[in-house]
Amino acid sequence: MIPDITATFDAMLGAWADAVSMPVAWDNVPFEPPSDAAYLVSHDMPASPYSIDLAGRCRIHPGVYQVNVVVPAGSGRVSAKEIARQVAALFPLNQTLSGEGFTAIVISPPAIYPGIQDGVSYTVPVSIRYQAETVV
Repeated sequence: MIPDITATFDAMLGAWADAVSMPVAWDNVPFEPPSDAAYLVSHDMPASPYSIDLAGRCRIHPGVYQVNVVVPAGSGRVSAKEIARQVAALFPLNQTLSGEGFTAIVISPPAIYPGIQDGVSYTVPVSIRYQAETVV
């Protein structure tokens, strides 16, 4: 069984985004980005799972859950950095998230990277490293 780690992280991010009225672009879901307001883009980047026991029953599923904070170009970086700090605070080091058949833990403090400007928008990536464990 491959755990649906993305859904668990998305649910946490979605609840916060709904509470603060922040639009989110989810993977493979139609989205029209606002031209004059901030929004988020979520991605899950799983790495290859591996086993830590000789029987191959205990499986580790590492990965990175990334949230990109996107603001309009020319609006400065302060608002994007503040939103990035709020997103990072949702996933503190050692936080556990449980889903169907697995428990995931945030294994490092969330990293907020420098902004990337493309002429239309300014994007600040927030990366959350996790590790999920399953037993088969």
